Amino acid sequence: MTEAGGTRPDDPAEIAGYRLIGRLGEGGQGTVYLAVPAAGDDARVAVKLLRADLAGDAEAARRFVREVELARRVAPFCTAQVLATGLHEGRPYIVSEYVAGPTLAEVVRDEGPRTGASLHRLAIGTVTALAAIHQAGIVHRDFKPSNVLLAADGARVIDFGVARALDLTSTLTGGVIGTPAFMAPEQFGQASPGPPADLFAWAGTLVFAASGRYPFGNDHLPAVIGRILTAEPDAACVEDPALRALVLDCLAKDPARRPTAGAALARLLGMSPTATPVPPAQSAGPARSAEPAQSAAPLEVALPATGGGPGRVRRRASVRTGIAAAAVTTALALTALALSLGPPPATSRPPASSTPQRQPTPTATVAKPTTSFTVPSTEMQVYENETDPIKLVSYYGGNGVYIRQPDTRTFKRDKTYSHPYVPSPDGTKALVLNNYNPDDGPKTVTIVNRETGKKRPVLISGERGVWAYAPRWDLTGRFGLVTLSLPGATGGAWTRAGFAIVDIERGTARVVEVDDAPAGLLRFFWVGGSVGMWAEDGTIKLYDLNGVHRRSLTGAHAPEQMDDDPISPDRSRFVTRCAATGTDLCVRPLDGNGETVTVPFTGTRLLGWWDNDHLAVFVKKGEGFDLMVIDLTGTQVRRLASTAEKTPGLFHFTRAKI
Repeated sequence: MTEAGGTRPDDPAEIAGYRLIGRLGEGGQGTVYLAVPAAGDDARVAVKLLRADLAGDAEAARRFVREVELARRVAPFCTAQVLATGLHEGRPYIVSEYVAGPTLAEVVRDEGPRTGASLHRLAIGTVTALAAIHQAGIVHRDFKPSNVLLAADGARVIDFGVARALDLTSTLTGGVIGTPAFMAPEQFGQASPGPPADLFAWAGTLVFAASGRYPFGNDHLPAVIGRILTAEPDAACVEDPALRALVLDCLAKDPARRPTAGAALARLLGMSPTATPVPPAQSAGPARSAEPAQSAAPLEVALPATGGGPGRVRRRASVRTGIAAAAVTTALALTALALSLGPPPATSRPPASSTPQRQPTPTATVAKPTTSFTVPSTEMQVYENETDPIKLVSYYGGNGVYIRQPDTRTFKRDKTYSHPYVPSPDGTKALVLNNYNPDDGPKTVTIVNRETGKKRPVLISGERGVWAYAPRWDLTGRFGLVTLSLPGATGGAWTRAGFAIVDIERGTARVVEVDDAPAGLLRFFWVGGSVGMWAEDGTIKLYDLNGVHRRSLTGAHAPEQMDDDPISPDRSRFVTRCAATGTDLCVRPLDGNGETVTVPFTGTRLLGWWDNDHLAVFVKKGEGFDLMVIDLTGTQVRRLASTAEKTPGLFHFTRAKI
């Protein structure tokens, strides 16, 4: 949060009974001041005083105030509450709560994208704010990352209540005011934007929060507008499938296809969207639009009302909003709004990723195995239940890869592949390497259609001396990831490392070298839209798809051996060793908010996550091993497999449909 600067000699000393104690910022619409009640109360507020030329004549200024007054009807949860409006020496002013906290734009810039539970909480808080704004008959019209403040008690939406007032009273704007990168297609035409435009901007803001990039770019204005009007949105960065589907629905070009804010909230809370009532603002005629009383937008654009092309661009200073602590907390507000929408179906519950902190799941929740079978060419016995969240799908048998046949417990050997064979998230395809050894020629990954058996080889590298291993799918099924060990200048292995990004639809691969990868064997893995790597400094480093380091997850000491990835199925937590020495495991929140859970563990090999509250680990038993499910207290609750072999082989379990 920007500290307030001092006031200037020509600034008012007092407005509407509030003493101005500093400037929070100045922009194209006016100046925002930090103020306190003149009577001596310490409660801070933000006072926005508009430019005199924006208000027009005296009658226009009064109309402006009447329009902005509507913003006071917005329920205060998840928003910066408008406290008062009026005229000061003929100039409109708006008094609102002061919120101490950075904008979403600043947090993503400084700390990186939001993922897992953090992104879900952001989605719920901000769409709740939009539902309240629309309920009051207002349309935001400038929803964007810089108009979302991340306060101590949750996300707050700011800058609503001004846009329609300016449209109706000012002769200087020349048309619609907004931020092009987050504007809906209809905002570039003559139609007055309604609540669906806010849902479009909300979805674009979530894409930004999850990736750090603008949903349709932020380069030349005509190009941005062209992509908004014609290009299909890309929400692959949103990891959770249900949230990603909601974001894509809200980015529909046709406003009629977008859900209402209430319906979007119902989906986030696990309710039936068909049972969600339409808020009055969307069923009782055109809603009024609003721009918040305080602004942090770096770019304001005035576009011609005819939609005939981009108009003038005005750069304005970053202005921070503020709000004192709200009387109603975000959690209570969410509950109240959820109740107003009606009870959820008996079988539904909120998504797991919206729960910030869990207690270890009781042992009884893990179903006991109902069948068992012996894995061919091994000494392993597998114990399985039809409802198990992960199942054995492939393994390396010494003379080829054994692949489980669909809907059976039969495994078929394929000598042309090297381990592992990895199904896509929806189970329709698989990735498998032709070889990993650098002496076996070019490195190729094959995309297998599991329904038809059709195979599509993709060349990764023809360079000699390359090792390739650990193919991985991103959650969308659009991209694959293959870890590479690249030969050094003298031809030695394990001196350079990188990864290949496989475009599944195009059937192409691109090699990316990572400069600071440690020597020796490692595996790259997906963390949302980023690529993660265990680093030697006890962190997981996250890279973009060009190999540029973006941020790190601390307290992440690599397990001695881990077959799967460290990220939990709901993408809210990750598992690591607690310290550089020792074997105990630590489960940490991916967004850094919440407590770390220590899981006592004495083994050395970790298969990965069983479900969101259990891990799968190898436990020494006599000369062999048991593969066990343990809860987050370290208690063994279920046997997955057992083997008499002194060294368990390479086995791959999948969450996809077998």
